[in-house]
Amino acid sequence: MSAAWGALAGVSGLAGAVTPTPSPTGSAATSLGSPGITGFIVTFVLAVALIGLFLSLTRHLRIVDRRSRQREEQDEADAPAPPASGRGVVPPLQAGDDQAGDDQAGDDRAGGDGAGRR
Repeated sequence: MSAAWGALAGVSGLAGAVTPTPSPTGSAATSLGSPGITGFIVTFVLAVALIGLFLSLTRHLRIVDRRSRQREEQDEADAPAPPASGRGVVPPLQAGDDQAGDDQAGDDRAGGDGAGRR
């Protein structure tokens, strides 16, 4: 076991004697460790720009939401009110409506033979 300790002592002594090449200089090591004031300014400007964009996006989304609600309210106001009782009530036809119920009206047309159009 003493041989193992002797070998270990020789290796540790060898590791202590080796010096790294090239030796580090003080100015190069400190300039690479931190982005400095330039990095801070760039990061700060980027953060301010992003906050501005997020506030603008929020404002525009609120405007779109408000307009959407106004359109829904306008559509509800323009739509005909449903009848009080939903049974047996036929909604009035508007000009240009082409419905399947027109077949029965074929008897009333001039020259109609009761077949209607199909």
